[in-house]
Amino acid sequence: MGYYKRIKKTVQSILKPQISQRKITHFIDGIDKTKLIAIQCPANPTIAVIVPCFGHVQYLEEMFACITNQTRKPDQIIFIVDESPDHSSELLSKIAKSLDTDFQAIIRIIKNENNVGQSASINRGVETADTDLILILNDDDYLMHDCIDTILQIFKRFPAAVMVGGTALHFSGESLKKMAKCIGDSKIETELSIDVREPDDVKKYSRYNDLNMTHTGSCFLKSAWKVVGGYYPDKSKRVAPYSDRDFQIRINTLFPVAISNITPLSFWRNDSSVDSGINS
Repeated sequence: MGYYKRIKKTVQSILKPQISQRKITHFIDGIDKTKLIAIQCPANPTIAVIVPCFGHVQYLEEMFACITNQTRKPDQIIFIVDESPDHSSELLSKIAKSLDTDFQAIIRIIKNENNVGQSASINRGVETADTDLILILNDDDYLMHDCIDTILQIFKRFPAAVMVGGTALHFSGESLKKMAKCIGDSKIETELSIDVREPDDVKKYSRYNDLNMTHTGSCFLKSAWKVVGGYYPDKSKRVAPYSDRDFQIRINTLFPVAISNITPLSFWRNDSSVDSGINS
């Protein structure tokens, strides 16, 4: 990047930051601080995978496989079909019925009567879950097969953290088929290097990637989700433009979060996003 472009970027970040510190302060002031006490991941937590579904029926079988192939199976899987303009509901039901009887996870398929957007859909899924932890999976993405195992390992290493997330490997088309699906099998750094962000760190954030955590593969305590008021469908209330980053930052304003910056937890499809308008 050239000198003048760097100067322009710096000036823009100062004059028009992507993260509103004013809204962060307002958010903190409105929190009941008594609810922050004793929020901690239990020793043997239960976990639900929440999958908001909209317009990606062609990827659902592949996505479903990354859940059933987890080295540590989830306790619940909740799909929220947001009035998708395809046959997502029917295909998910068909896949669920075809699973081996020894697959013990509870599977729920929830259908929204109207298209309410990703934020409201995720909130509905989290509210339905009866687990300690919530793991997010977008319907066109893919989890490392040892993602849940790895996340639980990070929670044990950093018991004060209420959210764990990480980076992702990008893919498109059929390229995923050629990629290693387990962290332990890949040639990527497997010694987990974790960056713990404390609430005081949020004061330094000005751009939304200052807290860089892929949405798919992010995992948080349901109790923390309740404290921060869940995901915000109303964009005017967000501290950052995108619903996932806004939620993650609001969590971080109150609690420590742990980020795997080197070792990826998931795969992010970069050629299919429909996350615009109400679905962002």
